[in-house]
Amino acid sequence: MKVGNMIRHVSGDFPFFSYKLFQPYDEILSVVSTRLGGVSPIPYHSLNLGFSVGDERAHVIENRTRYCQAVDVDIQNVTVGHLIQGTHIEIVTVREKGRGAVDPETGLPGTDGMITNTPNIALLLLVADCAAITFYDPKRHVLGLGHGGWRGTVGGIARKVITRMNEVFDCNPADLLIGVSPSIGPCCYQVRDDVIQAFQQAYPAHASQFFVPQPDGTVHLDVWTALRWQLLDSGILPEHIEFASICTACHTDLFYSYRAEKGKTGRFGALVMLVNR
Repeated sequence: MKVGNMIRHVSGDFPFFSYKLFQPYDEILSVVSTRLGGVSPIPYHSLNLGFSVGDERAHVIENRTRYCQAVDVDIQNVTVGHLIQGTHIEIVTVREKGRGAVDPETGLPGTDGMITNTPNIALLLLVADCAAITFYDPKRHVLGLGHGGWRGTVGGIARKVITRMNEVFDCNPADLLIGVSPSIGPCCYQVRDDVIQAFQQAYPAHASQFFVPQPDGTVHLDVWTALRWQLLDSGILPEHIEFASICTACHTDLFYSYRAEKGKTGRFGALVMLVNR
């Protein structure tokens, strides 16, 4: 059965996804894990990659090791940020290589975005309803990851990653290719007035596009539309944007969903790396 727009791969018993948009480029690895193929017990079953959710540390390390082996990455080259639903972005160099991979205490603190132009450093971002946004500049050979929850989206995480890539590496937004991971869709993302007001204050002329009123009087947030608007407004070309279009809350058989699983669940991960060929 086809799910969303991504390409499904299987390595042994380990499934993962990639973006069609990045297929022509041999120099990058950009993949998204599922919840399948790991060792964690219920409710984290089975490939939980997050240290902070209550799972045993040994399980998480084994799961991360399996993920890396399946996509041919050395786990010692993986760098992970401590997400805080903010918009702080780190430039990752050889000094940061391996931080947070097997020891959560060494992860990049307070970091919801990472950018690198150094080959063989794998950036890993963990989610369970939020969007992991991959940024790739095939001309400047730069990769980025951004954490697109509702707070990060309100704060302009996509725009800020694009701006930082331009400031540090002279990346032209018109050259960037963007992949947006499976995340909770407008079908399932009911929100309260505080979220609605936050978007209205941040984007008074556009916020109405980001919400879907429901017949029962509730309102759903459409993060996909909000992120697409932000990307286009930042100079990304429409044909350079690929959404997975997979709702995590609708597909808990494949992905973790904080909302659908009432907060007690694991984390799947988007992993990106520039590869020396």
